[in-house]
Amino acid sequence: MEDKLNKFKEIVKENCKNKDFEYREWFVSDHLLIVERIAMELCDIYKEADREVVTALVWFHDFGKPIDIKNERKLTKEKGIEALRRVGLAEDFIDKVFRYWEKMEMKNEIDISQEVIEVQIVSTADGASHFVGQFYPGFFSDEPKEGIEWVREEIRKKIKVDWERKIVLPEVKKTFESRYLNALELLGEYPDKFIS
Repeated sequence: MEDKLNKFKEIVKENCKNKDFEYREWFVSDHLLIVERIAMELCDIYKEADREVVTALVWFHDFGKPIDIKNERKLTKEKGIEALRRVGLAEDFIDKVFRYWEKMEMKNEIDISQEVIEVQIVSTADGASHFVGQFYPGFFSDEPKEGIEWVREEIRKKIKVDWERKIVLPEVKKTFESRYLNALELLGEYPDKFIS
């Protein structure tokens, strides 16, 4: 299984080299690998979690993004499943990964904290990873035609969804709260007091 998952990771990494993917320089190192690290730390806490499913879900969840960001969900569903099959993973395993990914995608409609632990882990790890490394600064790298205020508002919305809908495990809520508050400060949301 490990060999098959490693082959799948390599496919994802290769996709991220797409010259048209604007985040290609940092997406693997400052997003996917961070999601994986956080998810594996959470698997150490939640020992009932299936690490293989978690690993596959980490690398599957953004599969379509580097191929075509506008059609990422459709491509994740089609090309991602195709890639899981190509590396030789069993259909029942693939089906589970896909169903769990669909749950993650419903973060605004359902309560992720009520889903299976693998969904909670990867959703939490994904949301938390955005507060580490280049993820949010990456959005500022090229000012869009819409202007910097548009970028700030888009990031503000994403930060709120990450914090309120995706990060559901208490260990991460506790340890990432200061990162969340710092991210809000970067967008101009300052505390009432800086010292006390």
